[in-house]
Amino acid sequence: MSLLTTKIALGLICALSAVGFAWSLPNAPETLLAPIVTMAPKLPTTTTTLAPIKVTSCTQAGIIAATTGWTQEQQVRAMMIAARESRCTQDAFNAFDSNGGSYGIYQINGYWCRPNKYWPQGWLQTQGILKTCTDLLDPWINTRAAYAIQQNSGWAPWGM
Repeated sequence: MSLLTTKIALGLICALSAVGFAWSLPNAPETLLAPIVTMAPKLPTTTTTLAPIKVTSCTQAGIIAATTGWTQEQQVRAMMIAARESRCTQDAFNAFDSNGGSYGIYQINGYWCRPNKYWPQGWLQTQGILKTCTDLLDPWINTRAAYAIQQNSGWAPWGM
């Protein structure tokens, strides 16, 4: 099996795992869904904060993708992109990208978050998704940004 074939197979496995999980959520018993709804702990009133959960697999990235609004078919494509672009790694950064680097799971190009003459604050900032490009290293923000970009421009920013 060639390296490309192996990568494609792994990407499809990740994508199908995520879709399978998302597909089963609407039919899951209430006892399974209840912990998902109540997982966020109340933060104490002190200055102590909780560390964010680090995404370490395509299955975790797929769970986040299932919350965006993408259809199941779009989620499969999104997971293929995430596997191809970053191997679903939330802190992936490509400094060699000539348009301001590429950030996070979906390798969002810096073009989308840098100020320019059309979007003085940056396109993603204007959409209310983030404050700075480094916010794209947060997997939830990166996924919301990917969804917004896909809704605006289709899959073309990822060459699809």
